[in-house]
Amino acid sequence: MLVVGAFVAAAVPLIVTQCERGRGRFDQINFHEPAILRFAEQLPTPDVSNYLSATTPGYHLVLAVVARTVSTSPIVLQLAGSLFTVGLLALFTRWLTPRIGAVLAAVLGLGLAGSLYVFSAGTFLLPDNAGWLGVLAMLVIALRPRFDRVTLMGGGAVLFALVLARQSHLWTAGVLWAAAWLGDRFAPRVGVIGEIASLFEGIVSRLRRLVLALVAAAPAILVLLWFRHIWGGGLTVPLYQNYMQGGNPATPGFLLAEIAVIGVFHAGFWLMPGWDLLRTKPWMVGIAVLVGIALIVGPATTYDMDAGRYSGLWNIARKFPTIAGRTNALLLVLAPAGAAMVAAWLAAMEARNRWVMLAALVGFAAAVSMIHNAWQRYHEPMLLMSTAIMSALAIRPEEQPGGLIRFARWSGPVVLGLMLAGVTVQKFRAEQPVTTPKEVQEGVDTPLRTLWPEHWDRIGR
Repeated sequence: MLVVGAFVAAAVPLIVTQCERGRGRFDQINFHEPAILRFAEQLPTPDVSNYLSATTPGYHLVLAVVARTVSTSPIVLQLAGSLFTVGLLALFTRWLTPRIGAVLAAVLGLGLAGSLYVFSAGTFLLPDNAGWLGVLAMLVIALRPRFDRVTLMGGGAVLFALVLARQSHLWTAGVLWAAAWLGDRFAPRVGVIGEIASLFEGIVSRLRRLVLALVAAAPAILVLLWFRHIWGGGLTVPLYQNYMQGGNPATPGFLLAEIAVIGVFHAGFWLMPGWDLLRTKPWMVGIAVLVGIALIVGPATTYDMDAGRYSGLWNIARKFPTIAGRTNALLLVLAPAGAAMVAAWLAAMEARNRWVMLAALVGFAAAVSMIHNAWQRYHEPMLLMSTAIMSALAIRPEEQPGGLIRFARWSGPVVLGLMLAGVTVQKFRAEQPVTTPKEVQEGVDTPLRTLWPEHWDRIGR
């Protein structure tokens, strides 16, 4: 209630007064608002073959129904769209509460709500938080200790809705499949080799569960294939198929660097298990560090707008030296640190949770690496959620943390939340007003105005 109330108290005044500042406002009036209103005009048979969004149209269709049945007012549509963010914050804090306590759950929830990318998507007409709500729901379902009908049917239904809202989140099928493979309570043998070997014991029952999970995911896969068919073979609408295409090999290392920045404020959760891991299995920490180094040294990781390496943490990294003309010095420090933090988090968890979260992190990294732009706004909400989840899962019931660790567990998330909120406030104050939509977009051949709704009061302002 506290987290949702704080978000509503901050977002509703901006919606009612029609705040015109920020990237969220820009994306709303140029892409998502005209797409929603165009669908509303076309209901009950909207044309989803080409429209002003690179995502699947689920979010836009829901709000198109609101526009058709309630009002086309931007205020009404933004208030309706903000409910996805309310759901995201409510589920996030509700899942954390019994695991880390209500107050700390609220602190982490406020940090998520204060993120520029979460808050903007909740205030303006952006589909991002509808997607993140589905991603979080898939993680929550996969982390259930039992694999049963709820996991199968719930996971399949959420995945279907999620792919309808944002096709790139099909990767979450992987966490459902991981949960199926692990079964109810995965109790591995002792040691790293023993645990890996345990993954392949009882192979027949594991394969049976995996087949069921594949069937549960089939509707989501089929609907994406249908969209691919009507989009002429691409995974986005034809409007954007030639715009900023291709993957980005720098993304996995950049993700680890972002985790390192967030992870500093979660040190109270991973520091003790990390020390235990370093003391008992130093080779595992060494492997994690080497992976982090390889992911930064392998691809070019310098600031480069044409290569999609800019904004967010990239803007800070560009102020640091470049090594051999291709490796950023700051990222070379942060990525191995982030990899070591992840290793510490995973080592502290129960085995089943460990493999589910590892599948989530790898799946997410693979998905966003297929996007040309390695932008922090594509990553930050997922990383804020997953680091909080890992911190909650890393708490051991039998542990007796000292006063310094207890202090770190409170102070770190508080400072992180204040910093995130401060960045959001500063950005809203610094951005220039956006009042009229663009008729054309650089790099897109088709004029945007050809996909505007027929009756739209922003035209001509």
